[in-house]
Amino acid sequence: MLEQSQTPEQRQTDDPELARLAHAAHQIQERRSGRERDAALAELLLGVHGPRLTRLKNLINTHEARDLEDLVFTDLRAGRVRQRILDHFADEADRLDIGDPKVLSDIDDTALCALNDRRYPRGTVYPGLLALYQALDQGPSGRPFDTGDLTFLTARPKDAWGLIEGYSREVLRKAGISKMSMLSGGLRNLFSHRSMAARKLTNVRRYRRLFPEYRLVFLGDSGQGDVIVGEQLYARHGPAVRLVLIHDVVATDQAERQAYAERGIWFVDTYVGAALVAWRHGLISDGSLARVAAEAVADFERLRWDSPEQRVRMRELFERDLAALPD
Repeated sequence: MLEQSQTPEQRQTDDPELARLAHAAHQIQERRSGRERDAALAELLLGVHGPRLTRLKNLINTHEARDLEDLVFTDLRAGRVRQRILDHFADEADRLDIGDPKVLSDIDDTALCALNDRRYPRGTVYPGLLALYQALDQGPSGRPFDTGDLTFLTARPKDAWGLIEGYSREVLRKAGISKMSMLSGGLRNLFSHRSMAARKLTNVRRYRRLFPEYRLVFLGDSGQGDVIVGEQLYARHGPAVRLVLIHDVVATDQAERQAYAERGIWFVDTYVGAALVAWRHGLISDGSLARVAAEAVADFERLRWDSPEQRVRMRELFERDLAALPD
């Protein structure tokens, strides 16, 4: 009975005051409008400081229908009020030293086999990926500042009714991902890889203004412009970028992979290989690396393959990456 009476915010934190503030922010978004909404949201956010502000932003951002991006960039109507809040976020971030990165991940052919990848059955959640998300969320110490640092960065459009984003969330939820936020694209961004990359980069720029205290890890794939995104992340956000991992679905040759690795963009064939790169960069713990490998193998064995040949080809890549793990 107690669980049923709790708000979604209360179920995600053990800090009742932060839960109350996050719930109040969502109530203001839904029930007020215009200047009244702007004033109420500004009063709420400007009154919170330091690590508590970061935790409040994280809590607001897990709301399924109206996250922090919606609050700041859609619901706030007055530009000067929005700028005051963003300046407050930046000022408070300057006083913080948060070691955890935020994880930004593409969906199609990064989380789910959906478009260009013929190595797996269509609709597959890639083996080991969920364990890698969790490992990155927990960080190398297993004592993160906060959890729920996963945001999906997709070219899929956000329609007026939220149907496409809602479908994406439902697919990811069925895959086992319950706590997430999402930055969507638009229909006109689907015409080329460059236009998809441009929209994702616009979303990252906004995201950095919401969470300037965090650094970033980006997971994408080699089929739809995510390599461009990775290059531009380093060019535009520099030291804020900890790592770019590219799930290779188009058989990029080794020389090209090496050239990208020297620029901080690592191509991987499996999420065992991705976890090894993250571990070498100090982003996950020894135990997490072992768990990703174990769960990847278990996920692999549960798959219903399209053909024996498909399974054999991927098994060779898995065995190679498993053999590269430290003893």
